[in-house]
Amino acid sequence: MNTTSYPLSYQTVGHLGDSEFKLQSISTDLSLRLPRNEDIPVILNILQNKANSEFDKSISEATSEELEGIARRWTSLPQPLTYLNFLIWHRDTPIGIAGLGWIGATDGDEAESNLSRAGAAGVILEPVARGKGYAYEALRMVFDYGLYGLGLVEIRVGSHSGNVPMKRLMEQSFGLEAEWNSGDDSGQLAELEKA
Repeated sequence: MNTTSYPLSYQTVGHLGDSEFKLQSISTDLSLRLPRNEDIPVILNILQNKANSEFDKSISEATSEELEGIARRWTSLPQPLTYLNFLIWHRDTPIGIAGLGWIGATDGDEAESNLSRAGAAGVILEPVARGKGYAYEALRMVFDYGLYGLGLVEIRVGSHSGNVPMKRLMEQSFGLEAEWNSGDDSGQLAELEKA
């Protein structure tokens, strides 16, 4: 992990790529763990729940077979990293998904991708886990790990304009303002850069 004077929101358990690798929140009973093959049914339940996919066309319009392909892909890490997704655990219960659904070159030139890389973060929480600060804590760990653990130079968060809870989370909890695309319901809610 890169050294920083910024107080990180997590402790790392294991090393990226290890089966036991996880990010453990230092302030709550929340942890982010890489999905395993045995987690595929849990991931599918989260992705197929219409309450979770309402504002995400990439999953709400996907077939069951496509969702299973997504879940299976998340159980392995590509090299170089082009995504990094976690199951969110509260104690011993999986309550959602958070991570970097895209990691790539900031300028779009993948040949130079090691020079300046960015990520796109997101979070999905089961309805019973909402309103308890878990989305904030999970995203905070994803942001910190992306910027300081992976060395990304920026992280973006995008969402549908109707996703009021995500907009409120980004604006009130993270102090970031939405920049909406004209003629489009999707918007880039935030862009974090390494200090």
